[in-house]
Amino acid sequence: MDERIDVLDASGEPTGEVAWKSEAHRMELWHRCFHCWVAGSDAEGPYLLVQRRAPEKDTWPGCLDVTAAGHLRSGEEVMDGLRELEEELGLRAGPERLIPLGTRRVEQEIPNGCDREFHEVFLLLDPTPPQDLRLQKEEVEAVLRIGLEDAERLGAGEEVSAEEWSHGRPACIRVSLADFVPGDDGYLARVVRVVREALKGQRPGVIF
Repeated sequence: MDERIDVLDASGEPTGEVAWKSEAHRMELWHRCFHCWVAGSDAEGPYLLVQRRAPEKDTWPGCLDVTAAGHLRSGEEVMDGLRELEEELGLRAGPERLIPLGTRRVEQEIPNGCDREFHEVFLLLDPTPPQDLRLQKEEVEAVLRIGLEDAERLGAGEEVSAEEWSHGRPACIRVSLADFVPGDDGYLARVVRVVREALKGQRPGVIF
């Protein structure tokens, strides 16, 4: 869905201009997004959840990605991005539950342009089992539960097993970094490190 977003300069400051999301991608304009990783622990141990993007998405269809994410609309504050958790996963969480991980600056070539984004990155520890999540079919095809040790190996470049839940139906699959939205900054490995700290009751610092 196309929407109006605020245009930023290369340092992340608002320019005062507004553009459609599709226009921002085509014209290679900087803009801001909300990213939230969800992790938890159950009888099988600690885990990280990642989403599989819906096949109808105009960028990176079917790729694995951060648990919930979205563009901040024009005039929105960072915490307004919490709506993405409820829309995409059916999860409600207040700002006080989010652990801030910093701002990630990304430039990615996409069809018909270049995606230039500042990702405001957060972590949420939540006990909701993946099979109980309510997935937004237009945005999310499935959610994968990856044991934290496997997620660590995955971040190091190994292929691992994951439990994929697609609208109530589970499957065991193999995944690698090649299945994710491309990135060259060790994004997943950084996130796994802070998830481990947070699950131990430590307060992680920013990673970007």
